[in-house]
Amino acid sequence: MGVAPASASEAKLLTASQEATVRATMNGANVSADVQDRLIAKLNAGQPLDSQTDATPVSTRSESLREGGTRSVEVFADGSQRWVESDAVAPASTGRPGGVTTLGLNPSKTGCKSSGGWNTNCKIGISDFVSNAGFYLDYTTNKIRDVRGAYCNNSVGDASCSAKLRRATASSAGPAWAELTFKAGIGPIGNVASGAFGLRVSGSSASVYG
Repeated sequence: MGVAPASASEAKLLTASQEATVRATMNGANVSADVQDRLIAKLNAGQPLDSQTDATPVSTRSESLREGGTRSVEVFADGSQRWVESDAVAPASTGRPGGVTTLGLNPSKTGCKSSGGWNTNCKIGISDFVSNAGFYLDYTTNKIRDVRGAYCNNSVGDASCSAKLRRATASSAGPAWAELTFKAGIGPIGNVASGAFGLRVSGSSASVYG
């Protein structure tokens, strides 16, 4: 994750509409008004939130979702949050949930369905107060196929992303591997954050990374 410095002359980068969108998301996460003010001030200064960097969360909690699966919520020192919703299935050879490890940016693998020996339409994605990004793929033991549907959204600036199948089949060179790379900006100062996350499959083990 790379971060560019903000210009001291830019006192306020967010438009009223952008600020309202971010505050609506924070209200939905029950973030107090004083924490919201501090986070908005960071964005207006061109500084990414801790949730947009490789900062270590100060706490993590898990919640059960009404429709099934779980949501993991990470809280950072500045009060920002990043959340992961996971309803993953294991590689088709096991037929049971499991085999998923979340690391780093904690992207999630959700919505997989078992079909013809493959886990299909698996979504890899991450979200925080200002942005989200993800893509879709199919995978089975030692293989990944059909990387598609890359998306990225940033409520405070521009965003760009690209998903690629880096290695279709696990081999001596490494696991099967699909990855999304992204860039995001705050206001008019350009790209200030960048990173990558994805899925690796080796044997019957699938892991997300970021």
